[in-house]
Amino acid sequence: MNDQSSSTSVIDDNRAVSSVIGVVILFGFLILALSMYQVEVVPQQNAEAEFQHSGEVRNDLVELRAGILQAGSIDQPQYQTVQLGTTYSTRVFTINPPAPSGTIRTSESYPITIAYESNQTVIETIPTRFIEYRPGYNELDRSPTWYDASVLYLDSRDDGGGVAVIEDQVLFEDGEVQITALQNEFRRSGTGQVTLELRPAESVIGDIPEDDLTVTVPTRLSDNEYWGSTDIPDNEYSITDDANDDGIYNLTLETTTSDLTVDTVGVQAVPEEPTQNDAARIGGSTGQNDPPAVEGLIYQNDAATYDGNDLDAVAGGVNFSVTNRVGESVTITDVRIVPKNSAISDLSDNGLPNGEPVTSEIYVAADLADAYVDYDGGTALPKTVDLDTDGFTNSGNAQLSDGATATFYLYEFTDGFSSVDMGGEDVEITVTYQPASGGTETETFTITPNSEGGGSGGNQAPTIDTFQTTDTSKTDGNPKYPQFDVNWEVSDDSQVQSLELTMTRVSSGNEVDSVTPSVSGVSASGVTSLRGPDQTSNPNNQEYDITITVTDDDGVTSSQTQRVTVQ
Repeated sequence: MNDQSSSTSVIDDNRAVSSVIGVVILFGFLILALSMYQVEVVPQQNAEAEFQHSGEVRNDLVELRAGILQAGSIDQPQYQTVQLGTTYSTRVFTINPPAPSGTIRTSESYPITIAYESNQTVIETIPTRFIEYRPGYNELDRSPTWYDASVLYLDSRDDGGGVAVIEDQVLFEDGEVQITALQNEFRRSGTGQVTLELRPAESVIGDIPEDDLTVTVPTRLSDNEYWGSTDIPDNEYSITDDANDDGIYNLTLETTTSDLTVDTVGVQAVPEEPTQNDAARIGGSTGQNDPPAVEGLIYQNDAATYDGNDLDAVAGGVNFSVTNRVGESVTITDVRIVPKNSAISDLSDNGLPNGEPVTSEIYVAADLADAYVDYDGGTALPKTVDLDTDGFTNSGNAQLSDGATATFYLYEFTDGFSSVDMGGEDVEITVTYQPASGGTETETFTITPNSEGGGSGGNQAPTIDTFQTTDTSKTDGNPKYPQFDVNWEVSDDSQVQSLELTMTRVSSGNEVDSVTPSVSGVSASGVTSLRGPDQTSNPNNQEYDITITVTDDDGVTSSQTQRVTVQ
């Protein structure tokens, strides 16, 4: 009996072990299958989503180009929407990379000149800009698409490729020259849609006497790359080499006063005033040779609504940003807030903790020093907020370095009882600041928040806690190159989804480097190097814009820019 019992026990033990081994083997096959799915299938499906988006955004950019040209020709505002990024399919057992965001921006300003052909006396100088859209795909090519002198093209030159023209030039058609100057600074990043308002001005030709003229237009395309293959007659145009080594060529067209039309179109705002010298009178001009300098604290036309940390789901908070173009660091001391709608009577964050974005009535996030003012029970509007004296608590004045961008958080606008949805509501903002060299200046502008920020149910925009740059350029030996190390730290109330750092040459508007560090969780930090191209000459004194853009899991973005100089 004992021997039989022992034998039975061993058989039972072996059966138990066999079951465990079977489970382990099955689990191993499952892990292997999931791994293969993650490595092979997920990238393919994500590439399909990116490919579909690339076709959609290409159509959006074709419509944007048409809108720019139409706004100038018929003198009526146009509204064009661009889908900046996309999202991937939701996955249960596998992992997606961060949703690919996109960035659309205008370049640095360059001059269009009109001159008499006989003596090259400049009659008119008009500022214009290019538009760049750059996707942030994880699987497909990230080459940007440019709108440049009426041409729309995909530019793969930075990756060793070429230029693929999507829409041809319309500057010269049937012997007539039609110029549309694009003006105003603009930049948006994210995965959602952005609507560009294209606002025209009257034709700037005015009372130029009938004569032979030359019109010089900036372009990023050389004669070999594009202009030499157009149907513009060889004897009616010329194009310079890239004399400044900044990627910009000068295309000169020969025409007459009666065959020339020049329109200006502004992005999100009325175009700048055109200027000219004393050689001719142009209606509405100021009689100066150079285009007006853009300086001061420049509103970035990016106001968006958000819902703060209160109990409702109404987007009563507003975020917007300004960029310091004063030429030196500034101290922001006061902010005046005047809603145009008299029913909007108060500003109250109704959240905790005090002293944070969206849980203070006003918070200014700047690179040198942040500022906040928190009122006990909110404050009545209109209101001039003194950053270092007002409120139940405050942290002093905000400090912003030259070329950097400050983000303003106003939470939340109410009617005295409950939050007001601020989408489409006009608010006049006056920012008072003190330049480092002394004195006091003000900038007044009107913000009209759109609803692209979203944010219902207490969602906040991600916060850029640290953004510092260090010049690590190589200025001797060979090769020489510009380089900056970026020390960054970001956080969010939910989940940091993606981060992008870009380096853009100020003189040309060309993005020379872009890095997307891996981020996750409620906060992330690191040090990332951005490097420009190798150069034979010393890059000393070259200026670059370093931009950080962080996106959370709801697609809400925050962005800051610092202008840096190679020393």
